[in-house]
Amino acid sequence: MRRIKVLHIIGGGEFGGAEQHLLTLIRKIDRQEFDIHIACLFAEPLASLVDKEGFPVHIFSMQSKFDWKPVGNLASLIKREGFHIVHTHGVRANLIGRLAARRADVGHIVTTVHSVLAFDYNRWIDRWINRLCENTTRGLTECFITVCDKLAVDLAAEGVSKEKIFTIHNGLELEKYNPDVSGNPIRQEFTIAGDKIVMGIIARLHPVKGHTCLLDALSLAVKKIPNLLLMIVGTGPDRAMLEEKCRELALDRNVIFTGFRRDVPDIVAALDFLVLPSLSEGLSLTIMEGMAMKKPVLATEVGGTPEIITHLVDGFLVPPKDVESLAAGITQLSGELEKVRDMGLAARRTIEERFTAALMAEKTMGIYRNLL
Repeated sequence: MRRIKVLHIIGGGEFGGAEQHLLTLIRKIDRQEFDIHIACLFAEPLASLVDKEGFPVHIFSMQSKFDWKPVGNLASLIKREGFHIVHTHGVRANLIGRLAARRADVGHIVTTVHSVLAFDYNRWIDRWINRLCENTTRGLTECFITVCDKLAVDLAAEGVSKEKIFTIHNGLELEKYNPDVSGNPIRQEFTIAGDKIVMGIIARLHPVKGHTCLLDALSLAVKKIPNLLLMIVGTGPDRAMLEEKCRELALDRNVIFTGFRRDVPDIVAALDFLVLPSLSEGLSLTIMEGMAMKKPVLATEVGGTPEIITHLVDGFLVPPKDVESLAAGITQLSGELEKVRDMGLAARRTIEERFTAALMAEKTMGIYRNLL
């Protein structure tokens, strides 16, 4: 049987939700039926991770936002390898990948929408340029995959035909998340006393993730629960500003910045609960990872988050940008740790039933088959 050849195109210059999604997806795709290749527009960090997984990876480094050379080089690759489907992820990859596929005369172009474009860029000029690039080539895509229903609704509202849009929720490889692992090694590493109530946020340090709102809420919550501790996990452009804000709010003893960590399940095991006060989300992998580790998540009602969390059943939902509600949620969960543990059990069941990598891959393969 001839295998279906699929080329995924992605920026790959960071390891965020889209990159993690793609790695998880290709691991679960049936390699006997599909021949998967990855093209990255930046050399690291994704390319080496793909190579370690045993998939062919092609690097077409962009020297600037206005470097069009990768279009021609990608088109040559597509023709040479005879790909049946080109699948793009992210605004820059969408633009370059769609144009290359068109030049190579590939009829089947798929785009996965991972997030809300308006919240991905701080400057209005960047938002405007990327919106223009997206809209200019959007008509070349035959099929759009959104990672949550909310993004599907938004995409349809922007004029994309509903017949072209399919929701496939993100999924986790559950075997990588052992909820019974001890959190003591992490607590010992950061010298966390046994009487501390520990919550954590695992996200890039970027305005869209709501770290400043969280610190304001924490400053209110510690007045009632002084033994609260927040672990801020991740890197990003806002670190210096957030550290300064901690000093201004006198939260130095209540906040730990861990930097980038590869041992996310171990970090989560050390927490009592997670918090993610985002201003916008697609379908958060962090929330799903926490739930897979039997930890409830206190999150804002944005994007696809209400599609994962049922309030007070397997998590806790608050409005975005609402410091008082966020502080109240932190206080409530910190004072009801037994209930928190019950919510954690329900959270794990939610992931097992609805958000697995196997289910995500099977639905994606179904789309590929239907296109051909």
